[in-house]
Amino acid sequence: MSAYQRTIQAFVKLIESESSLFSREDWDNLDKLASNLPENSEEISGKIRNWLNLESRSQIKQAFEKKRQEIHSYLTKSDNTLGPGGATSPTPANQPSESSKELIQNAIKLNSPLSDDKKSQPKP
Repeated sequence: MSAYQRTIQAFVKLIESESSLFSREDWDNLDKLASNLPENSEEISGKIRNWLNLESRSQIKQAFEKKRQEIHSYLTKSDNTLGPGGATSPTPANQPSESSKELIQNAIKLNSPLSDDKKSQPKP
């Protein structure tokens, strides 16, 4: 797994497991970030790092770095080809897996309180 992919995976895991760290404003910004992500993992990784560099997100950045280190430690301890925590891919072997862009977009959609707000608002 490349450093760029580790960054993306750590960010997805952070969104999924520690969504309470994100303020409503953070979720708004994440939604905008997700809608403008490129397809390239290197560029996505850079956008994630830039997003985390805002001083008001220092707690999120610390949690992110911890997640990223956990992934790195897991991968370097042994010959593991499984995901963090021993997870296997939910994608069947004969189908393409989600792109990095899709992983982030889906994590944001599934964990954002803004998604709940949009669902609960009646359409005119």
